[in-house]
Amino acid sequence: MHVYNASTTLERALLNEWNSTLANLRHDYGALGELTGDEAIELIRRPQLAVDRDQILSQMLELEHGGDTVAGKVILKSFLPLAFRLARTCSSVRAIWRNSPTDATATTIGALWEVIRTYPLHRASSVAGNIRLECIKLLERGFGASTDVELAVDDETLEHLVNADSGTDIDDPFRDLVTLFTWAIDNGTLTAEEVRLLARIELAEGNPGEERQQAADELGISRETLNRRVHRIRTKLMTAVCGDVQERVSYAPRRS
Repeated sequence: MHVYNASTTLERALLNEWNSTLANLRHDYGALGELTGDEAIELIRRPQLAVDRDQILSQMLELEHGGDTVAGKVILKSFLPLAFRLARTCSSVRAIWRNSPTDATATTIGALWEVIRTYPLHRASSVAGNIRLECIKLLERGFGASTDVELAVDDETLEHLVNADSGTDIDDPFRDLVTLFTWAIDNGTLTAEEVRLLARIELAEGNPGEERQQAADELGISRETLNRRVHRIRTKLMTAVCGDVQERVSYAPRRS
């Protein structure tokens, strides 16, 4: 994959605008204190308990809903990797991406902003997950149902993609994961819900045990039941992948 396919003109423009305007701008974020834009992003993205991140995001959302445009831009910036990723991987906007990657990116950013602007403040737990899910749902309602799974790329990887030379090939594990999950859904190996659960557990940030317990609580099942369910999903995927590889190899021509 070439980097020029991984970053659109709009993505570069947005990142450049952030670096030139808000990155070093000090602003009062209420109970969170006075921070620069980059410090506010770091506050959201640093490794921490899910409940602590929920409190930070809830405070930012409350400020944005109260008219604090800077707080709104901070939330938007923290979720831009999600919007960039959805523009490439969400089947709801795939046709737009084929015609114009910039238009697809603008579409997913617009959906993200609408979710942020209208986020119900009483939903104070799993805030980041709620934003991701509502963004996908909004795209589905606007542009058709999607079975693809989004996987947000971290800022460091995104900055590398955007700033690298256009002639450089890169190894993109996130693209590979999306390809694998999409393949599993398309051939009926896994359902979209199974893929979402597997991605959530396998790619959990921070303490994986806490993420498993939170997922179990949200599903209304025990931790042991969740572990068995994840194991079954993982086993189905591995079995299907191994079978696909064997089928392909059996038809491969022998070398003389």
